[in-house]
Amino acid sequence: MALPLILFLLVVFIYSLVIFLFSTGIRKCALSYTQGKDLPGKVSIIIPFHREMENLAHLVQDLLDQSYPRSFYEVLLVDDHSEKGFSEKVKTMLSGISGFQCLSMPPGSSGKKAAINVGIQTAKYDRLIQVDADCRVGKHFISSHMAFLEEDPADLVAGLVLSSKGNGGFIEAYERLDLMALAGSGAGSFSLGRPMMCSGANLSYSRELYEETRRFDPVELSESGDDMFLMIGARKLNRKLAFNTGAGARVSTLPVKSFRQLLVQRIRWGAKTYHYGMADIQGLALLVSLTNLAIFLLPLWCILFTEYWPWLAGGWLFKSLSDLVLLVRISGISHQRDVLPWFLPVSLVYYPFFFISLIGALLGRSGWKKDH
Repeated sequence: MALPLILFLLVVFIYSLVIFLFSTGIRKCALSYTQGKDLPGKVSIIIPFHREMENLAHLVQDLLDQSYPRSFYEVLLVDDHSEKGFSEKVKTMLSGISGFQCLSMPPGSSGKKAAINVGIQTAKYDRLIQVDADCRVGKHFISSHMAFLEEDPADLVAGLVLSSKGNGGFIEAYERLDLMALAGSGAGSFSLGRPMMCSGANLSYSRELYEETRRFDPVELSESGDDMFLMIGARKLNRKLAFNTGAGARVSTLPVKSFRQLLVQRIRWGAKTYHYGMADIQGLALLVSLTNLAIFLLPLWCILFTEYWPWLAGGWLFKSLSDLVLLVRISGISHQRDVLPWFLPVSLVYYPFFFISLIGALLGRSGWKKDH
């Protein structure tokens, strides 16, 4: 058997083994908390935003409808230099709502990380929950996060971030499956004691942790990536990290409207990987990239090694099986198994899409989205 073929099978096997391990880890953290036993703790909700008025209105209403006692939480929305008059509209929307504030960024300061910092410096409480402005949360969102802390106190707790149902169609199915795979990998890696990824759209952490991890965040090199650098800093400090897979703590994002938006988003995410400075996380990114490139080039492999096509097909099937098992596990927890029939058509488009986004990430730069 030719050496390139052996390397292909080895990369696919290692990737599949890692994904199977993540799938096993999901079961270990498949817990759900919606109500605490003790006196509720107080918490500040931080929401950085740039424009997004319609999205914010829905999220504010979600946070007003929480089952958690209103006197035990505050909501701080931080405007990162939206156009003139936008901040006033948000403040008008919040007028008369106790515990809800809209903060403005100081001159000379911009970007998501700076917006989060403004919110945290203003926050009254030492426990923080961070949510993105284009998200929706259920009525037990705060209760689930706070109850989870009673059972499993941690300096940082990540939660599920999944795409909500829209009008249906291929693009929506692609995004839902892709986000489920990322959420499943994140949850599984946390459970295995090696957190690899999390999302700033759904994070709970202590003020102390935030302050201590600032030295690990290369703000001058990457405007975004606040979530990953916070997690990486917590790991380097040997702090306790956990993942809350409870349905109550889940966050839903709005589906994108085009493949272009999805591509820009993935390029932005990928461009930050170089700055992470943690071998296992960057090693996983390299493994995923090599595996997906190998599958993308599968037609060429079949031409070059015609007599070994059963081995090549077997490698693709094994890799696909590991991905499907992960999706089945995480979709069971998140109640999104309705999208699984799209797995095969989406997987066929995934590899060329990944190749384009990888090239874009290698050539591009990271930054906070400001195109809403």
